[in-house]
Amino acid sequence: MNEISSPIRELPLLSPRTAKYVAALMREGDNFDYYTWLQGVREEEAHAKRAAAAFTSGEMIPAKIGNGSITPGRQDSWPDSARALMTRAAPVARALWQSNHETRNETPKARLKRRLEKVRDAWDDFQASRARGAVYGYLGSVFEIVTHHKGRRRTKKLLRHAFKFANLPFDRNADPFSAVIRSTCDDEIDNKTISKWSRALRYVALCKAPSTQVKRFMKEAGGVNACADLYARDYGRGRR
Repeated sequence: MNEISSPIRELPLLSPRTAKYVAALMREGDNFDYYTWLQGVREEEAHAKRAAAAFTSGEMIPAKIGNGSITPGRQDSWPDSARALMTRAAPVARALWQSNHETRNETPKARLKRRLEKVRDAWDDFQASRARGAVYGYLGSVFEIVTHHKGRRRTKKLLRHAFKFANLPFDRNADPFSAVIRSTCDDEIDNKTISKWSRALRYVALCKAPSTQVKRFMKEAGGVNACADLYARDYGRGRR
């Protein structure tokens, strides 16, 4: 009698992010929230990159999936390949392990400030880079924080904290993309550029598929200027 193989056994070796995605789906089922999961994974990856540059030694700890590690009791009932995937260990510095736990205890205000600081860090990286197309990294960070808060109906909260972050007067009617750019660019670009980048990101928000990266979408559309022009043409004043 032929053994019925589990779909997990037939999967090729997965990338770390895909492995976390599969594990989260198996663990949470119908309660799985893709955007919340993706935000958490991106934050963990950002912490890992910073820790890798600062630490050369670390200890082996169970790989984290979503908001916690998989417990041995739960693994026992899973297929061998899934159990091996979930318990795969990775060298992580103790300081990184502690920082991940500390961020869970942050207040919403502190968490938002940290996210704005990440966008400003992306601006600094863009300014320090000589690579062509480095601006996409910064614009992707702006897009991520705005859409994250818009999806939770917290755009006004983002606007209020963004202006406060940059010591600017609060404008409740400001476009959120423009507000975040203005608050994180260290006053190094003019209003015309801020407006152009904002239009480009609004076009991305309206037309990009959720699975497509911001950089890829904008480049395939013709670049930042082309996205800004397309928004003005298709969604500007007087148009639906």
